[in-house]
Amino acid sequence: MMILLQTKWKLSTMFGLVVVLLIGNTAYAANPADNFYWSDGVPTLSCSDGGNNKGGVVIDGKKVAIDLPTCEEAKKNQVKVLVNGQYLHTIFGSGAEPYSEDGRTMIPLKALADAFGFEVNWEQSEQKITLKNDKKSIILHVGKSEMLVDGEKVMLEKAAPTVKNNVTFLPVRPLAELLGVKVDWDAATRTATFANETAEQSSES
Repeated sequence: MMILLQTKWKLSTMFGLVVVLLIGNTAYAANPADNFYWSDGVPTLSCSDGGNNKGGVVIDGKKVAIDLPTCEEAKKNQVKVLVNGQYLHTIFGSGAEPYSEDGRTMIPLKALADAFGFEVNWEQSEQKITLKNDKKSIILHVGKSEMLVDGEKVMLEKAAPTVKNNVTFLPVRPLAELLGVKVDWDAATRTATFANETAEQSSES
């Protein structure tokens, strides 16, 4: 993906990526086409400083126009996701930015699977998502609050998998809690933090 500049706006996403590559410890997702990566660098904002707020990206060789939010609006809506000391970064224009809805942090399916070591199976006809790792088997459906965890029905309170900007999002807190992952929300910085005991013990040693 390549960004085309059409106006004066903050190159925060691309600049942040360059800085991370130069000075940070970056842990990338297995597939760069997923439009996200993990880094210990704090995500920065992609926004307009005023005036013409038009921007553009080139996706698969096609130019796509994008309206940039004001920096005030971007700061108000930004949700940071921190998993075991690594922040989730999404590629500008991908539509995969985490967001908060009804008090639930929603992150892209592929990023969640990558963070918690799930294998993913998607069945389009049923809008069915199956997540499996060595601890759990979880089955969810887009738009439904009921899920199956190791064959038992569990309800997702005020949350359901959803599709937004052609990206499938999942509520991360209840899935993290199923795995025994410690969850914390910092309202001041709008940061959802997830850490398992292994990672915490490693950082303390």
